[in-house]
Amino acid sequence: MAVELRDLVELQVVVDPTFDENCYVLRRRDTDRALVVDPGLQGPEVVALLERQHLVCERILATHGHPDHTLGVPAVQAAFPQAPLLLHPADRSLLDRSALMSLPGLPADLPPVIPGGELTGGQRLDWHGLAIEVWHTPGHTQGSVTLVLGEHCWSGDTLFRRSVGRTDLPGGSWPQLLVSVRDRLFTLAPATVVYPGHGARTTIAEERRENPFVGDRAPG
Repeated sequence: MAVELRDLVELQVVVDPTFDENCYVLRRRDTDRALVVDPGLQGPEVVALLERQHLVCERILATHGHPDHTLGVPAVQAAFPQAPLLLHPADRSLLDRSALMSLPGLPADLPPVIPGGELTGGQRLDWHGLAIEVWHTPGHTQGSVTLVLGEHCWSGDTLFRRSVGRTDLPGGSWPQLLVSVRDRLFTLAPATVVYPGHGARTTIAEERRENPFVGDRAPG
């Protein structure tokens, strides 16, 4: 692109201190329109940011269905009822909080999370002239996806800085995670910036070189 993506898109991060979970707010700079990725327990803070900056949330995108990434959806939709939640269909069952609500730190009195559309592998979301690619990257969950926009990607809990998502929860699979990272995400351009579901950002080049679980020096 002749114009750098950072000149077109403003990215803000709101972190939930309970789980160190990142919610990303993307705004197309020449509009007041925003996308919200993975609103968890910080949902009210995300709404406050949007309202303070006079932004309108158009869609909510979930990289996967775990509650620390989706429990903020009702708060965002209460303020922006026109914004549907898009989620891979394989993770719909994870929105039934009875399976995972025993995790410490999760409140029991929040409204249900209801998807309004799907994210599927190979899908391209048109967002004000920019194409967001949806890559199905199972392993952490069966419906985990990575969102790719130019040389930027939002990896959810598939790939972290120097780590990867756990695979011991329902729907997790270590062999699938290896394929998703090594055969899929590592084909992205080395300079691609990775915005994970938890922790600091990184790049594909760094993780190929340094990640002790899936990088070049990892066993196996």
